[in-house]
Amino acid sequence: MKKIIFYSIIALLAISFGACNDEWTDEQYRKYVSFVRSGYSETYLNSNTTDGVIHYKIPIGISGSVTNDRDVTVTIELDPDTLVDYNYAMFYRRDDLFFRLLNEQHYSFPKGKTVTIPAGENVACIDIDFKLEGLDLVEKYILPLAIVSTSEYEPSPVKWYKKTLMRIIPFNYFSGTYSAGAATIKEEDDTTPTSVATREMRVVSDSVVFFYAGLCEEDARDRATYKVRVQFNADNTLSFTADSAKIDFTAEPSTWSINEEMDALQPHLMIRTVTMDLKYSYKDVTNPSYEVKYNLAGSYTLERRRNIQIPEEDQQEIFEW
Repeated sequence: MKKIIFYSIIALLAISFGACNDEWTDEQYRKYVSFVRSGYSETYLNSNTTDGVIHYKIPIGISGSVTNDRDVTVTIELDPDTLVDYNYAMFYRRDDLFFRLLNEQHYSFPKGKTVTIPAGENVACIDIDFKLEGLDLVEKYILPLAIVSTSEYEPSPVKWYKKTLMRIIPFNYFSGTYSAGAATIKEEDDTTPTSVATREMRVVSDSVVFFYAGLCEEDARDRATYKVRVQFNADNTLSFTADSAKIDFTAEPSTWSINEEMDALQPHLMIRTVTMDLKYSYKDVTNPSYEVKYNLAGSYTLERRRNIQIPEEDQQEIFEW
């Protein structure tokens, strides 16, 4: 009798565990469609292209615990209203800091704004081409998009998941955030030096970037007045052009150099260090009744890690910014 009871219990347990295992073959969550990179998303675009067009893919995915079993057609559209709300929430009345809507002349969807995620797949990409020549990065730009329709399932109701604010950040060989502490800045009649910790170089073209002179804060209202373009010449010299004559910018001979070495612990990563040796002077004209002449001398340094196993145009995912 005891053996009969024992074997009955074993059989019941086996049936129970089998039923539990079968449950995992079913969907455990409700399936939704969303951007893989939803909400505010910094989008790095390699501007070093042969045809001036930056080809990019926007991934869209289906959530859930099991693989999608049907074709799902998804359509996206521009969503400028979300950008308006985001700017107000982030900056309130500092409209000079607002993200600007990327103009349609700088992007296109070569295959349209609709994509089909095929059965057996959970992700598909919408192709987008960027043409950023002439884009003045004194301002910061966002391309706001939203999922507006799906043939199956629903766009995710969770805040931001069905929307993406693509912050457009072009980069080239010389752009990025440089360490600037080694460059001293002095007033013309003062021997006490000062400096800034970092200085960002933003893209103008393949071999040209721009920065803000001296002590100008990168979010200052009058930052455009202090914009200085720097050309990295093939003979390792630097050429400067200030956008505004007001700051009376003058530069002495300056140079740049580059050093590349492989990472000791991750041999597929190359450490690329760009060093700018600078010497220039400019006027701070923020207060017209009290202009101050500054002299800068020293170096800016940028360190970037590059994966030698992937093409240059795909490097945007691994850079330390």
